[in-house]
Amino acid sequence: MHLDYGDSVQVRSADPSEPQKAGSIVGITPVETEEQAVLFGSPIGTVLYTVEFGDGSDALIPEVNLTALDE
Repeated sequence: MHLDYGDSVQVRSADPSEPQKAGSIVGITPVETEEQAVLFGSPIGTVLYTVEFGDGSDALIPEVNLTALDE
């Protein structure tokens, strides 16, 4: 999957009872170094996306937890 700035996405939670939230991609952060891997708690090669939600909040989400929404 390839996501880009402005794409609408849905965040999948590890907890199936938790509602899925929709938002937009506002940042893209590839994890490329060991220092970044430790800082973000994600392995090298992971792509993290900053997703902004309708209430103005945002979160850094790994690509595997996102589903693109058709517009």
